[in-house]
Amino acid sequence: MNKFLLIIALLMSGCGTSTKYIESTNSKKYTSMGLDYHDIEKAANDSVKSLLESASVRNLTNTQTPKVLMISGVINDTMQTIDTDQLTRKITRDMRNSGKFVLTLAVGERADKGIALGRSVRDDDEFDQHTTIEKGTLKAPEYALSGKIVQKNSKVGSKQRTDYYFLLTLTNLKNGLVIWDDEVNIIKLGSNSSVAW
Repeated sequence: MNKFLLIIALLMSGCGTSTKYIESTNSKKYTSMGLDYHDIEKAANDSVKSLLESASVRNLTNTQTPKVLMISGVINDTMQTIDTDQLTRKITRDMRNSGKFVLTLAVGERADKGIALGRSVRDDDEFDQHTTIEKGTLKAPEYALSGKIVQKNSKVGSKQRTDYYFLLTLTNLKNGLVIWDDEVNIIKLGSNSSVAW
């Protein structure tokens, strides 16, 4: 019995030594050919900076009232599983923090199901109708954020080059005109054995 407990203790202690926490500021040295935290952060930061500094966005946000923004979707055209919500939420968070935009989740790719559920109890006798949400209170979006992430792989001698393109667009929903669009490029070079599939 003591040998069994000793073996389990050794196995558990051996498993614990192979994993460790890394501070995000030091994690760049552990990069891969795939997209990681730093790549998403760079794409979001560069895009928001470009958006907020563009003349078109500065002109449309001269009023005191923030513009209502929706996320219409970002297409992942890479060979990896990427949660595009990580990118769009960082961008829309920074847009909101600028004071020039507010985000609606009443419509769009990431519409909050709770909004419709909260309204579904209208006229239900089981609910106090003074506490239900009246009609006509949702704010319609004025602008939509959309985009695409593209990946291109190519051989460079004995190396593998992977190019990522973050293409983002802000569209005026009233007239369909593009207010702003931008492209952020991230290029990585590694061995052929580290292909980002």
